[in-house]
Amino acid sequence: MGKRSITDTEIALIKAMLGRKMKNSDIQLYFNRPDRKVNSGRITGIGNGSYSNSKEIVAATSAELDAFLANPSSLSPAGSAQADDNPLSQANIIAHFTKGSDGVWRLGGGETDRCECKANFGFKHQDKWLRPIAALANNAGGLLFFGVHDKDTKGPNGEDWSHAVGGLDSGEFADADPADFSTRVKAMFDPTPVFGIATATLGEKTIGVIHVQQHASRPVVAMKQEGSIKEGDIFYRYPGQSSRIKYSDLRAILDARDAEARAQILPMVEKLLQLGPARSMVADLESGMLTDGGRTLQIDKALLEKLSFVKEGEFSEVEGAPTLRLVGDVTAVETDGKRANHFGMLTRVHILEAFLDQTHPNDPTDYIRFALEVGQNERLPLHYFARLAGMSHDALVAFIDSTSATSNKKKRYIDWTKPDAAFHAAVGTPKAYLTDILAGNLPAVTSPTVAGHIGQAIQAMPSDATFDLPILLKLLRECFAVGASTSAESFLRRGICRIDELRFS
Repeated sequence: MGKRSITDTEIALIKAMLGRKMKNSDIQLYFNRPDRKVNSGRITGIGNGSYSNSKEIVAATSAELDAFLANPSSLSPAGSAQADDNPLSQANIIAHFTKGSDGVWRLGGGETDRCECKANFGFKHQDKWLRPIAALANNAGGLLFFGVHDKDTKGPNGEDWSHAVGGLDSGEFADADPADFSTRVKAMFDPTPVFGIATATLGEKTIGVIHVQQHASRPVVAMKQEGSIKEGDIFYRYPGQSSRIKYSDLRAILDARDAEARAQILPMVEKLLQLGPARSMVADLESGMLTDGGRTLQIDKALLEKLSFVKEGEFSEVEGAPTLRLVGDVTAVETDGKRANHFGMLTRVHILEAFLDQTHPNDPTDYIRFALEVGQNERLPLHYFARLAGMSHDALVAFIDSTSATSNKKKRYIDWTKPDAAFHAAVGTPKAYLTDILAGNLPAVTSPTVAGHIGQAIQAMPSDATFDLPILLKLLRECFAVGASTSAESFLRRGICRIDELRFS
């Protein structure tokens, strides 16, 4: 049997979660770590008994699962020698505090680029704690303490309460379902920060703690407006504060990510050069497409999940030599430069690319359904896919209403199908860019800021504007190449939706 990284205890808990009909995507949040990803296929394999010896492991009891969900940090990381390696163990939390001669517990090092204090906690003003979670994920990770006073806080008699433990004034944090935190974080940020929650008692006072891991795919970006958080915001933890990231720090994150990607892909490029074009094809393990630039094969979704195991060495019989026999038929997918079929592997990137490239998916209604049932309330072009599906506006509205999305989400997307729903007047630099674009003078895309301004300009296109669609789509593609995963992306998506409603509604 090949080695595996998921412990028997974790398998038992996952089986119990599946027994409660929890979704694979929700289960992942409890077990993913930077050094080990638990993907959906692996969870499915545990459920049907095909993963390692999972068939022999008995599911955790209801009481054991309840205890884990109430305190996920109680499970020490797989392979660790001691539970104290867990940053959310009671011993490690208490180690951050010291008790003064006045009997008051205080955070020893104060607020740093790894620690932030909040005097209290509440779901009502969730932006107050969502913001530092994203900031820590974009830096080196760290701890967020609730029930601990900020610096320079004064007591009722003027005493210094800086970083003093005041305790939580309600049970809202301690009594909350961990899924409440996960749901809110998932709905706000992309990619989703990885975190754990716990409580600790110092003296007679209880504090709440959230440990946030550095995200392997930084930067974490806000997907919508929430209190002080704006769509497209990227936060970063600086000493003593969580604020919007400075350009130099964002540049450093992107440069490090690019360097890592280059280091990972270099061995693949060397292998391709050795094989030559006649003996090699490239597999996209997200979309399931296997291609040499001309011929294209579609990898079956079930097989795709197994391939992801191979990449992580899960079926390795010999250390460092992952092996898997792939058995089954393959079916060629005819391509004419305008047709692609992603089956169940759609992402928002596929939707945007399909619009920008004006491709004709086999079932355009899948793209509309994805926006409603999987998307995170972001604006995406729907009219183009409705046109390909032969839908009138009324038919599109009826289709939206037939999806399994929430009623609020359906209402939002139906409102976005109305005339000029994506229009937003431009001022300043975006307005000047709009004048140039309408005159046929396309601006050079030199930075994410410029890309964002162009997106705002296109969003302000008047209803009677005349424009060359291929040229405008080419400009938007250039903008996405520069502004993807930055604050510019939300403006570009809105600009795409404006073109979508002007040309295809």
